[in-house]
Amino acid sequence: MKSPKPVRTDPDLWEACKAEAVEKLGKFSARAMQHAVVLYKQRGGGYVGAKSTQNALVKWNKEQKGSIAE
Repeated sequence: MKSPKPVRTDPDLWEACKAEAVEKLGKFSARAMQHAVVLYKQRGGGYVGAKSTQNALVKWNKEQKGSIAE
């Protein structure tokens, strides 16, 4: 059974950050969503719940050098 996912504390802020990231990077992509998370956290957004260590984006981010999130 899957573990519960973290839930964003400010959905409106997330939508604004997501739109800004997609506009900046030109298309909806994993890298755009990675950038949206950075913007969301910088602007005070948060999460409730634990993030799985098996998260594919966590693994992918560790493999990247010079990713947007760093």
